[in-house]
Amino acid sequence: MKRNNLAVIYFAVAMLVAPAVHADATFAVSLDTSSISGTDGQVVFELIDGDGVVDNSISLSSFDLGAGTVDAPADYMGSSGVTGDLTGTIAMDDSGGVALFTQLVTFGSSLMFHLSTTNGFSGFGAPDALSMALYASDFGPCFSNDQVACTLLQLNLGGGALTPASFTLNGASVQGLPAPVVTFSSAPEPGSLLLLAAALVAFVSSKSIGRRPRW
Repeated sequence: MKRNNLAVIYFAVAMLVAPAVHADATFAVSLDTSSISGTDGQVVFELIDGDGVVDNSISLSSFDLGAGTVDAPADYMGSSGVTGDLTGTIAMDDSGGVALFTQLVTFGSSLMFHLSTTNGFSGFGAPDALSMALYASDFGPCFSNDQVACTLLQLNLGGGALTPASFTLNGASVQGLPAPVVTFSSAPEPGSLLLLAAALVAFVSSKSIGRRPRW
């Protein structure tokens, strides 16, 4: 009986800690842009190296502009650590201090993409930070209720486990834009699966042992 109880406890603990055994995460981001559908604008991403020690990397993929169009080549504004565009995958890292991406589009009914990120932090200074912003085509006023940061989405990479609640999200009342919606997109990491598998084997084995007849 004692062996069975220990196996149950181990399995329960594994179920609780498995989601947090890795810092990297993938999210699905969606924004309703129907209020500005048919207008031109700039989609901007920025990754800033806050602590100057630990670098992070971002992958933005699976873009869906909701029948919108990409109207010009991507512009990295002279920054390093950026490749790709809205027609494929955008890769960014902050090894050069600041990575900046912008591309002119005609907005459709929505803007959706997947965001994968590392989450390293030295513990000193400010954490690295990723932000997304929308601007008019001439980089006029930003589309955001936060006219200081001018962002619709910001994620501080302060180490530890990331969740959708880690994001700071803003709408844009003037343009009629709601705040973006962020949800988990990734499957469990291999480390999580191995932990769960080991716990399950221990649990099943203990149950089998408990059923052996006594001679």
